[in-house]
Amino acid sequence: MADPNSGLFSLSCLLVTTLALLHYPTSSVAQTLFVFGDGYYDAGNKQFLSGNRVDANSPPYGISVGEATGRWSDGRIVPDYLAGFMGIPRIPPILRSSGDFTHGASFAIAGATVLGSALETNDIQMTLSQQVKKFSQNKNKWTDKALSEAIYLTYIGSDDYLNYAKNNPNPSHDQKQAFVDQVITSIEAAIKAVHEAGGRKFAFQNLPPLGCLPMVKQETGNNKDCVKLPSEMAALHNNNLSKLIEKLALDLESFQFSFYDFFSSIQNRVLEPHTYIFGTGTAACCGTGPLKGTGCAANNVCVNPNGYVFFDGKYLTQKANFQVADLMWNANPQVIEPNNLRELLVFPLDIPFIYNVKSLDQVGKDGSFVIK
Repeated sequence: MADPNSGLFSLSCLLVTTLALLHYPTSSVAQTLFVFGDGYYDAGNKQFLSGNRVDANSPPYGISVGEATGRWSDGRIVPDYLAGFMGIPRIPPILRSSGDFTHGASFAIAGATVLGSALETNDIQMTLSQQVKKFSQNKNKWTDKALSEAIYLTYIGSDDYLNYAKNNPNPSHDQKQAFVDQVITSIEAAIKAVHEAGGRKFAFQNLPPLGCLPMVKQETGNNKDCVKLPSEMAALHNNNLSKLIEKLALDLESFQFSFYDFFSSIQNRVLEPHTYIFGTGTAACCGTGPLKGTGCAANNVCVNPNGYVFFDGKYLTQKANFQVADLMWNANPQVIEPNNLRELLVFPLDIPFIYNVKSLDQVGKDGSFVIK
């Protein structure tokens, strides 16, 4: 039998998948997108939930599209582009009472965590489990067919690990693994709840090297190299998340998925920005300090956000978001596997789903750590 990690095995999977799709020419195209996560995916929920002014609801956020929309970028975010690739309107935040939810809803909210934080009440934060609960409460807005064919897009966990690293600067390996296990267990429960509510097609974006965020580097006074602990935690999380998803594909009926290696995409753009047509992957476009890592405001924003990977100390520019969305939609299995979203969209629900997620070897240049 071919080695599951070999090129021959991957080619075999591709051929079988292609033949299966040819055998089922009536495969449907999803017209519904549900979004779960934090500020990377927030389409404006934070502004409706918070009683205070939300930075993303005012310039310079939104400057590349002419208005601030509650998105944490100079313009569009990944779910906006994916909706466009699907041929449907941009997905509205679930908390916008006037939103048209025909094609889905976004439950993502800036600052959301998996486990919850003592710094905020859960009602303001909307943890992953609460986002899923909100989805379950609203699922009658869509037909069972729409729910089963929809794409369920998820990115969350950054704030869990950033908070952990800040509060636990020198954890042991066992302590790090125990915390990751808590996060993964909670994510598993959330995925199972969505599956029980009718979800079948799941898209996961794993975490970036968190120690490379301008905010993190500047806060620790390490303006050159990425900070090791947050990136290590992200890599541990990503490896455990990929194992969980493979397990769920075996355990849950008609469970289909795409798994995008966001970690490598950001690491590459931080280390070699010019390769990806950016001027810098180190400093942000907007903010104060040597890396513009904090305090993004109208009086300290760059002239051309397209030259930057990061818009502020934490979130991406519209250009970087487009590159991420394009990779999720079109890329080969070196970047997203076992299928990209364009393929996942049309994969029939009534045939076996073929998958093989490689072990992620994620290396941080700052400390040369490898997670296998």
